[in-house]
Amino acid sequence: MKNKKLSLLEVLGLSVAMLAPTGAMAFNTAGAVANSGVVAPLGFLLAGLGILFVGISFVTLGRNINGEGSAYAYNAKALGEKTGFISGWLLVLTYVTFAFSSSAVVGNFLDVFFKHFNINLPVYLYVIAVLLIGGALSHLGIEFSTKFAIILELFAVGALIVLTVAILIQGGDAGITARPLNPANGTFSGIGAGMIFALMSFAGFEGAATIAPRAKKPAKAITVAIFGSVAFAMIFYFIVSYTEIIGFGTANIAKMQNSSAPLNYLSVRYVGTWMAIFIDFASVTSYFACYFGALNAGAFMIQALSKEGYLMPWMSELKGAKKTPVHALDLITVLSLIFYAVIGIGMGVSAGDYYNYLGTIGVIALLLVYVLVSVGTIAFFRKKSKNNILFLIVPIIAILVMVFPIYSNLWPIPAWPMNTFPYIVFIWLLIGIFIPKKKV
Repeated sequence: MKNKKLSLLEVLGLSVAMLAPTGAMAFNTAGAVANSGVVAPLGFLLAGLGILFVGISFVTLGRNINGEGSAYAYNAKALGEKTGFISGWLLVLTYVTFAFSSSAVVGNFLDVFFKHFNINLPVYLYVIAVLLIGGALSHLGIEFSTKFAIILELFAVGALIVLTVAILIQGGDAGITARPLNPANGTFSGIGAGMIFALMSFAGFEGAATIAPRAKKPAKAITVAIFGSVAFAMIFYFIVSYTEIIGFGTANIAKMQNSSAPLNYLSVRYVGTWMAIFIDFASVTSYFACYFGALNAGAFMIQALSKEGYLMPWMSELKGAKKTPVHALDLITVLSLIFYAVIGIGMGVSAGDYYNYLGTIGVIALLLVYVLVSVGTIAFFRKKSKNNILFLIVPIIAILVMVFPIYSNLWPIPAWPMNTFPYIVFIWLLIGIFIPKKKV
């Protein structure tokens, strides 16, 4: 881009928004606890360390390879043009499905929030409103989008920090304890299984790579955005998941793992009903920020691949002084409306299931991208004859961390419809293999 005018904060904002820290703690801790038990915080810590190794691969490639399209640009140089496209193609699937899924959960939390005031409307009306409003706001440009998203997420994080402090001050259910921090109180396999939910909470940290080339200082922007978002999330998730566990009580762990709204329960118990209302609204803002971030990241990926001659030429157009990929944004918005109308409304899939189903598809595709980028890091620096052992060890550790959640989505065979999701990703990948590059 000729106009590199995004600030460091704006680039960081996209990664933080896509992480949706408050939403992750509202949705993913119960699943982590169901698998890991009281030691679930260790799973979040280990997942964060694993993601940090993936982040190192994104940063090292991003600092050495100029070009739009994040993983596409990196792996096109490292592993060849076609593998680069496949990496970008998988990222399109990830960001589009994230936009689909997170918009539904925004509608779900809006329904919960308004019910506090005895306002009862069908959830689908909230979801449609979210998609229409988000699609319109996205036309204001990436600068507005990133600032708006990070403001929403900061509000949400602030609300959860207040609740966390309240629980810790009161000593939780039975006092502050080190039980959740002792691996002996869990099992290796249990911690590993819980890491799947922890890894889902980190999904999207690499979103900043899609817009870093538009920053004033791209190399600095991608470094601070990726390392900053991962480090923050790792500490935040560790502390909040620990606090949720002692809030329920280590002796009442079954109650937490079966809770559909753990933060609501903790809000009412330790602060009051008003805090539950506040947390519900914070969850709305957190997931709206996630939706908004995914919408923009997906649009910039589509725009970059179209510019390179893979997708529709008109999708590469940037409009206005803000250089906004309006056509790509509108495409995702229209597809979001169509998918929700067919699956959410037509097939009667609940907002929660809609989020889980499409989000899982996106995560599987994203884990494959993480593996490809890690492999690309090894290949790129071998080509450059830079035999620094770190360029070999770090990506290998990242790959090993990603293998477990990929394998767990294949075996044991999940129940319907989760068992179909790996094959959906595989079909998407096959389609990408046969998409030719046109002359531009």
